[in-house]
Amino acid sequence: MQPNYLTINVIASMIINEIEKKVINILPTSSIEFDEIDYSILEKRKNDWIKLSEVTHSIVLVFDCYTNKFVFVSDNIPKLYGLDSRRLFIHGHQPVIEVIHPDDIDYGLLVRKKIYSILRSFSNEEKRNYKAIHEMRIRNMRGEYIRIIEQEQVLELDKSGNIWLMLSVIDVDASHESEIIKSHLYNFKTGEQIFIDLSDTLDEPLTNRELEVLRFMKKGLLSKEIAEALKVSINTVNSHRQNILQKLKANNSIEAVNFAQRLGLFNKCSIDKSEKRDVLP
Repeated sequence: MQPNYLTINVIASMIINEIEKKVINILPTSSIEFDEIDYSILEKRKNDWIKLSEVTHSIVLVFDCYTNKFVFVSDNIPKLYGLDSRRLFIHGHQPVIEVIHPDDIDYGLLVRKKIYSILRSFSNEEKRNYKAIHEMRIRNMRGEYIRIIEQEQVLELDKSGNIWLMLSVIDVDASHESEIIKSHLYNFKTGEQIFIDLSDTLDEPLTNRELEVLRFMKKGLLSKEIAEALKVSINTVNSHRQNILQKLKANNSIEAVNFAQRLGLFNKCSIDKSEKRDVLP
């Protein structure tokens, strides 16, 4: 039986539209009137963005949080990722969502929601001093997923101090590291880094003992080996592993470890080892 490509495309479009709605809901918003925004700034800054892209060979995007559309897209994006610049101007994030690796979308939504919340708590001056650094996988022209690094920072605020224009500079990640912090805030004036803890986004947090088991899972230890290390029964370890999979909504240990890594849970495993811990089975 031949697949119904029309049905598949319709379903895919519906999924992308739902993700787009989630993106819009977490983006910084501006509540001022349209005529209070000085759009002449775009023409004044356009040459700067063009030069930035030409000198760095990076993809440069400028997003308008008032209209939820891109207002500048560098010329090199079509040949690198096959994206039509016109679609970005018209449809906002939808074309971008289409090329992001499906496994990176939920994490991207969670971490950006947290980062935008942090930025909103800063003073107007502080908002301009930080950039968010994200890592994700994007599909290129050959249909391959490659790792990229996006540096995102506030360009302009509106008269009320809300974030209006956001600049994104995107480069291929040449490091190919497998275990790195996926997103963080960086203050380019002071060098301060704020790593994003997403553990509070879990419906049910992991216990101290589950975090401990998870750390051993990350090292590739079998249940028997974990049981010996913790001096507990294999059944107890298997019970903890099952709870971990359920809480992280993972299908297997690899998924659980990868998701935990992104949430920053392994940072919790090493904090305050000397603290008195509850007696756990």
